[in-house]
Amino acid sequence: MEKNDVSRKEFLRTAGSVSLFAALGIGFYGCSSSTDAIDGQPPQIPADDGAITITSGGNTITIDLTQTSVANLLSQGGWLLITAANTLIVNTDGENYRSFTSVCTHQGCSTNWQFSNSLFECTCHGSRFDTSGSVVRGPATGNLAEFTVTADGNKITINK
Repeated sequence: MEKNDVSRKEFLRTAGSVSLFAALGIGFYGCSSSTDAIDGQPPQIPADDGAITITSGGNTITIDLTQTSVANLLSQGGWLLITAANTLIVNTDGENYRSFTSVCTHQGCSTNWQFSNSLFECTCHGSRFDTSGSVVRGPATGNLAEFTVTADGNKITINK
C-alpha cells in the first residue's frame, strides 16, 4: 500500500459520515458570491438599468423606485443586497426603510445574504440579524452597522 492510499477503515468512516449528513439533509456549503433569484434571495439588478446610483466614493446610494428591477422594495419585506456598496436595504412595514452594512460581523462575508420571516441570514456561516441589525443567532456576536435612510417620493437615499 502506498502512503497516499486510503485505508478501508478511513474510507468507511468518511463514507459513513457523508451518508449520515445526506440522510439528515445536512448540506456542505462554501462561501460563494452567488445571488441567484430564489426564495429569500434579492433580485438581480442589471448594472445599467438606472435604478441604483452610487456616489461620493460609495457613501451615498440613491434608489429610483420607479424602476421595475427594484419594485420589490415597495412592499413590506422587500429588500435588496447592493453588492457594489456592501449594503442591505429592507422595507420594514410597507412605508419605512432600514439599511445596514452587508459585511457580516462574524467573518466578513458580504455577498451571501437571504431574507425571510423578517430576518437577514448570512449564508456563509448562518448568522441571523433582525430588521434593526441586531444579532438573533450567531456565530456573529456584533450587530450590523446601520446607515441613514431618507425616502422622498420615488427616491430612497442611503448615507453611509
